[in-house]
Amino acid sequence: MQSTGDLKATDVRASRALPIFGPGELPPDKLKSVADDDSGFVDVLKLFLRSWPYIRPQFLGRWYTPGKGTEDRVADTVAGSGFHFGYAPFLVAFVAILGPLLGVVPRSIAWPENLLYTPIAGLCIAMAGMAFGRGRTQMWSALAAVLFGVLTNISAILLIEGWIDGIYAALVTAAAIFGWIVQYRRTNGTQFEFRIRTGTHLGYFYFMELVNRVVAFFFGLIMTDLMNQSLLLGEPLAPGLSRMLGLPELSSEALAALTQEQRYDLLFLYIQISLILLGIQSFLGVIIGYYRIWILQRINQDLRVALVERWHQLSISYHSEHRTGDSIFRIYQDSAMVTNVIGHLVNVSITLMNYFTAVFLVSLLSPWIGLLAALLIIPAMTWAHIAMPRVRVRSLVYRAATSDVTSNVQEAFSAIKLIKAFGTADRVQKKFETDSITAFNAAYRIRNLIALVTIVMFTVAASFMIIGESVIAYWASISQQTFALELIALVGVSFVVWNLASFDWARRQYRDSANGLRRLLRDWMTAQDMAMGLRRVFDILDIEPDVKDRPNAVPFTDFSDEIKFDEVNFRYEADRPVLDRVSFAANPGSITAIIGPTGSGKSTLMALLLRLFDPQSGSISIDGRDIRDYQTGSLRNKISIALQENLLFAMSVRDNIRYVAPYATDEQISEAIRVAAIDEYVKDLPNGLDTILSDRGGKLSTGQRQRLSIARAIVRNTPILVLDEPTAALDAATEHKVMTNLIDWVRDEDTPEGRAIFLITHRISTIRQADNILYLEDGKILESGNHEELMNLTGGRYRSFVEAESNLTTTTGRPA
Repeated sequence: MQSTGDLKATDVRASRALPIFGPGELPPDKLKSVADDDSGFVDVLKLFLRSWPYIRPQFLGRWYTPGKGTEDRVADTVAGSGFHFGYAPFLVAFVAILGPLLGVVPRSIAWPENLLYTPIAGLCIAMAGMAFGRGRTQMWSALAAVLFGVLTNISAILLIEGWIDGIYAALVTAAAIFGWIVQYRRTNGTQFEFRIRTGTHLGYFYFMELVNRVVAFFFGLIMTDLMNQSLLLGEPLAPGLSRMLGLPELSSEALAALTQEQRYDLLFLYIQISLILLGIQSFLGVIIGYYRIWILQRINQDLRVALVERWHQLSISYHSEHRTGDSIFRIYQDSAMVTNVIGHLVNVSITLMNYFTAVFLVSLLSPWIGLLAALLIIPAMTWAHIAMPRVRVRSLVYRAATSDVTSNVQEAFSAIKLIKAFGTADRVQKKFETDSITAFNAAYRIRNLIALVTIVMFTVAASFMIIGESVIAYWASISQQTFALELIALVGVSFVVWNLASFDWARRQYRDSANGLRRLLRDWMTAQDMAMGLRRVFDILDIEPDVKDRPNAVPFTDFSDEIKFDEVNFRYEADRPVLDRVSFAANPGSITAIIGPTGSGKSTLMALLLRLFDPQSGSISIDGRDIRDYQTGSLRNKISIALQENLLFAMSVRDNIRYVAPYATDEQISEAIRVAAIDEYVKDLPNGLDTILSDRGGKLSTGQRQRLSIARAIVRNTPILVLDEPTAALDAATEHKVMTNLIDWVRDEDTPEGRAIFLITHRISTIRQADNILYLEDGKILESGNHEELMNLTGGRYRSFVEAESNLTTTTGRPA
């Protein structure tokens, strides 16, 4: 428990770092100005567009072919693979003509039927562009088809009297959707094959949003006219609305003569309509909300999987130069931004649709009010131009600071033994507090800015709303005529003059437009923050792996002749060579020992064999084929490695051993344990192979962990085995047993494929059992041969190395 003094000291540090007023201090190296912002509007938009590959599966779905099932790949945008939908424009035109031909809808193209037939004609033309066009023509035709489809249904529902027109419009739209969903191709000259587009979840989502919007608009008109005109003012209902509700056309005199019971019936009708609207919108709200989260989580999952996949492909150089905690934060936190970004883009698209719809509807009553609502976009965009760069800069500072906190926590947990051993807990704690406060202050700065931007935009929007509402209130007081009289009369409401109903409805539409623009700015501003997180994700996805498969690469299976290094040169940096013209060969059944001073390039040599890097010049070949001509994954699958770190996991001994070979049998595991000479230890464990190890194998000795690591490499049964200091922590007897088993394993005559072992070690007793010993110094092989050959070289480097180790053994008593 902390003492009172410690608590007070912590409180003092916190109070200084977290002031009540002001944004809080940040270290100078964390501060950024607007001049540091290198992401303008177009750059942010490109970031969002780069999310398309992860959105695409949820919008385009996948193809289902009868008899073949659903394809794994994402469906084509329009058509492909020989499939087409050339019938679609003709189908849409046929359904469109069939309605008037059968007398289902009027054959006249006069007012108001032309409001329905014009978007239908546009839909037919757009479908033709989709079916027979190419490239941009298809893209613009698809957008036009969506627009004309929406206008067709709005016109049929709101502007044309009767319900049969709505069914007619829905059938025409369904014909267009059918053409996009069902495609066919001709096979073998005469046979037809068709496929169906399934899983277009974003399409379903937007359709439900459109239905929700239309329902709210339709019922809103009815309730506004019914409540304000008839119930509050006693004005007669518009004829169209009366017929829609199944009521007689009541005049003002008739309304005045209604009994109290009849008035209650009219009020009850209003309540019924309100409850129906509430029920529909509540149901759609729950479904849409759940569906949206489900879609966004699928998108996030795809991006996170792609990010981890690329992270695995990156070179060791990248991982050695970047903090693990930063990678964790990018994968876990920054990748989640795609969900929020897509969610906000959905909000932005819906808000834009609502904004322009509200401006259009208000303009029908008064173009001046519509213009005022549209002019609000000028101060909104001006304010956005000022605020957005600051949001982006502060977002990057916040994310970098939070990433530092994650990195420090990860590093502290990894080094907990070192921290306790050297008593540095106080220093680590202070470092954490400092970084945590920096992250808090950075977060506070961006949230403070977001709040300021929101408040200013609300004030501007409120000013516009007050002006507009004052004007329409005056017009309502003098019953001035509205603008689009004929079009409004088609809808069947009483908005032909400014009255209480038209005032209330216009006021709500006007507020929706102003509030919609305010929400649009807020969502776009929040999206800036998320875009910066997404940018950090794409920074990783943009890194091309240093090691990539060649186009004609073949799988690697085994080797039967030799592994050959030929004049290999490698350097991490241009002025620091690591390997210089290294040449040697290893044959099946051989053990090659690689020794030399620290930093001589021993581990790099094996990293090149694993293709963790590629040499700048020279070649590494197996059975005469350059390893760059093999598929990297298959090559690494045939090489096992036991690292000096001996990393173990908090799982059973069995699962630790078969971590690299998930399908290894118990017999294979037992053989690996025998070769690693750890069979007696495993038998003495409480639950044998099923004993659960602690985190990182903390309860095992270094030698036990080392032998488990060797067993894990053996169980993979690969033709190439790399052992990095495999017996450094073993006593002489155990080391002798392990090496004897390894020699028998590599020279097992019952194994059809060849095997080879590469040892990186300093233990003389281990080295002398190798068939070939490479003495590496300053990146060059100075000597090579077996133990006896190298010991016969007078003044040789290997001989000096052995004599030095022997003298050390004599002095310290440590076995060599």
